Amino acid sequence: MANLLQNELERIEPDITVVHMTGKITLGPDSQGLEALVHDLLKKDQKKVIFDLSGVSYIDSTGMGVIVSCLSKLMKAGGGLRLAGVAERVLHLFKITRLDSVVAFYPTVLAAAENFQTLK
Repeated sequence: MANLLQNELERIEPDITVVHMTGKITLGPDSQGLEALVHDLLKKDQKKVIFDLSGVSYIDSTGMGVIVSCLSKLMKAGGGLRLAGVAERVLHLFKITRLDSVVAFYPTVLAAAENFQTLK
């Protein structure tokens, strides 16, 4: 059961939602739940989202696709998505698929939040 993706939400005022994740982002209901979570956030007009991946040990192609899908939904709504605390081996997968040029990475949630504050 330790492989299940778990999410915990945190709010950084005034308008940033942090999704702290632990586990693996892989094919299955957990990944789909991530898209549903972003959909729910958008319904509440929460458009600035940080995925804290510091607790994520593995991501597969489906998980990467879900993250790109979430990014796309947020951008279409006028918001954005930042990834924070990504482990080196997870980051490597983003680099070899060249998705590192699409999604913004930050060493910490705080660094990602600071960047968001400058957005209008």
